[in-house]
Amino acid sequence: MKKVLSIVLVLLTLCACANKNDQSKISNGSDVIFTGPDNVSFTKQDMYDAMKTIDADLIANDILKHIALKNENVDIEDLNKQVDELIEMYTSMGYEAYIVAQYGSIDAFKDYYQSQLLVNALSKVYVQENYDKLVSEDAPVKMQMAIFNELADAEKCIEDVNNGSTFDMAAVNNNSTNTPQSNVYSDSDESLVYDVKEYLNSTDTLGLSSIITYTTSAVGADGTSSETSTYYVLNIESRNPEEFKDEYIDLLSASQELATVKNYFLEKHNISFYDQDVYKLMSEAYEVLK
Repeated sequence: MKKVLSIVLVLLTLCACANKNDQSKISNGSDVIFTGPDNVSFTKQDMYDAMKTIDADLIANDILKHIALKNENVDIEDLNKQVDELIEMYTSMGYEAYIVAQYGSIDAFKDYYQSQLLVNALSKVYVQENYDKLVSEDAPVKMQMAIFNELADAEKCIEDVNNGSTFDMAAVNNNSTNTPQSNVYSDSDESLVYDVKEYLNSTDTLGLSSIITYTTSAVGADGTSSETSTYYVLNIESRNPEEFKDEYIDLLSASQELATVKNYFLEKHNISFYDQDVYKLMSEAYEVLK
């Protein structure tokens, strides 16, 4: 059923636009497919009308799969390799029966997962084509970040770095709750607390930061309130996105709203709908079609 759906939707949507308010009719729509109880007939047109009422996101994914393969030079061999590796992993873990129960067959699951990967690949294309705009809005930095529960530990970490220790070793040796890694962060990164973002936006310095205090409050069951402070120390390595462009593109690609990406490619490739119901369904989900 899914393969039929994919073929019908792609063929009926990726073609020259007629009036968007027209109700489309398919060839031989009156042909009877089967007869149900009480001799109720079900035609090809009935099947199409039923299929087109599905979720707009599934329609968009089928269209974008076509776009990715035909127009955006997505590496299909690499995607197929990822799909095969996933199937092999799930099979080795004994999940094959579960996949078949959920998707109908292994091949149907492969089709579904490949569509997801294709949309992810388009997200990276979107970031590359809109890189200058995105980077100007996002203030990315490459840095290490150490987190402490005690102020004295944060202070000793800074002291040890100033005395020649590496940042990660100084953090771990002074009871940091994490092991600092050199990562790219951006202003839209939800993993950064507000106070850290505020510090990064208030200065353009490199190297060690001052201690950043992040305080949260909570009310206990007895009605009493309490505060907990966490202490952050940063080692800012670079503020120039060109020095970590590939990492930043990967970060942006993973964080883009899928609706934004889908909207972009539906508009870029002038996708048009000439069935009233399908158009209404898609226009409700994707702003660019309105």
